[in-house]
Formats: sequence, C-alpha cells, structure tokens
Amino acid sequence: MPYLVIALIALATAAISALMVRSGLKWARSLRIPDWSPSPRSLLASWAVLLALAALSAVFAWNAMQPHEHPRLIAVYVINAFLNAAWCYLFFVRHQMGSATLEAALLAIAVAVIVLDVIEASVIAAILVLPLFVWALFGMYLTLTIFRMNVSGRGGGDV
Repeated sequence: MPYLVIALIALATAAISALMVRSGLKWARSLRIPDWSPSPRSLLASWAVLLALAALSAVFAWNAMQPHEHPRLIAVYVINAFLNAAWCYLFFVRHQMGSATLEAALLAIAVAVIVLDVIEASVIAAILVLPLFVWALFGMYLTLTIFRMNVSGRGGGDV
C-alpha cells in the first residue's frame, strides 16, 4: 500500500506541475532567458526523471526505516513534492520570479533534509535524491538569472 501512495504522490506532483507550467507557457516564452538554459523538452524530461528518482528513494527509505519513523519520512517527502509544485505555481502561474528563486532555495534545503534524514537507514535512498538537490540549486540559479534578465527596464516580464 505505501508503494501505491508514493507512486500516486509522484504522479500527482508531476500532473499538477505540468498543468501549472502549461498555463504559463505563453508568458514564459516572452521572457529573455540565458543561452545556457536547457530546452523546454529537456527540462520536462529531467523533471520526470527526478520525480521518479525521488519516488524510488522514498520506497528505499520506507523499507529501511522503522515503522515509528514512517510519519516523519512521509512528511519530508510530501513537503518536497509540495515545494516542487510550488515553484511551478510561483513562476508560471503568479509570474513571481524572485519568489520562485527563493522557493528553489527552500526546495534545495528540503532535499538536503531528506538526504540527512534517510542516509543512516539507506544510503541508496539518499543517493537517489542527490540529483534533485543539484537540480534545485541549478534551478535556483537559472530562475535568478531569468529574473535579473527580465526586471523592469531590462526586459519584458512581470516580476
């Protein structure tokens, strides 16, 4: 049963995030972006892989941890899922690039908390979310760069 719930949380996160991204694509296409930014297709593919790795990490952690630790484990992964979707909301729906940058920093911290929380029980679970940590840091830098390129007077986008 927990495996089904983990899979459903990952799928729900992906679906909700995709809907928010889709709602803001027209606006996002109007932004100036750095030359080194990955293509939209590679961004989507990367997110799909990262969410799958996070779900797999949750399974390994669930199996390795004691039942009394499961509520805390659920909390750290659900917070992570929420923060993943929250970035999409702030950036694509609200067009708040500055807030999305700060939110990406929170996401990186949340992933670091997962790593620290599960590493004793399952090194594999911790390793599986490390790419998400790197991605969150990259996303924070990319979002900050887009924000700086598009602030009032230097580009065309809401901040």
